[in-house]
Amino acid sequence: MALFLFLTLCTLATTTTLAIPPPPPIQCTAGTTTSCTLHNSYGIWGDRKDCFASKVVHPTTQDQLLSIVANATKHKLKLKVVSKFSHTIPKFACPAIGDSSVLVSTDKHNSNIHVNVDGLTVTADAGVGLRDLISKVEDACLSLVAAPYWEGVSVGGLISTGAHGSSWWGKGGAVHDHVVNIAMVVPATETEGFAKILHLDATNELLNAAKISLGTLGIISKVFS
Repeated sequence: MALFLFLTLCTLATTTTLAIPPPPPIQCTAGTTTSCTLHNSYGIWGDRKDCFASKVVHPTTQDQLLSIVANATKHKLKLKVVSKFSHTIPKFACPAIGDSSVLVSTDKHNSNIHVNVDGLTVTADAGVGLRDLISKVEDACLSLVAAPYWEGVSVGGLISTGAHGSSWWGKGGAVHDHVVNIAMVVPATETEGFAKILHLDATNELLNAAKISLGTLGIISKVFS
């Protein structure tokens, strides 16, 4: 992901926090990744009904995401993406009920964060948490231009849902307005291997649609410069 950054003074501080994160939103049959129930970070959905999925997968790389989407396309499976804490009120992440429903969790797709100090941009995997992103950027004596108040959201999730802060500087407080490039995994034809990666930058008219797509157009893999 590529976000414009502020250059700031880098200071060292030591703090102690005693916070307890929400429990994992996906609960499956003990010791398996099948017969799963999805909750949100609030503990209950607006319609008071549980959300079920036949299985969950936890990709760690973009290549694994590509393979998952290709398999789903080939076998006509229903995919929905969910972040580490499922910080959502509507049931956008809830797949269709049935044996063909699969949840794709981005909780482990979070190993890559690259800060370009000279270009004032940062690149991150979609599953990277906001707190980890902020910490990495601060290590380079920089700061994000905009961010929502809760640091438990993921990079892909906050862009897909239009999460925002309250800045009036430049393009404003909506994080997606500062994104300049997205890599998205989408279904494809059989000759293309049933899945492909779209690299969307400012010259592509699909970039704005991909930014706040609510997970309906494909799976965001990276947001980068």
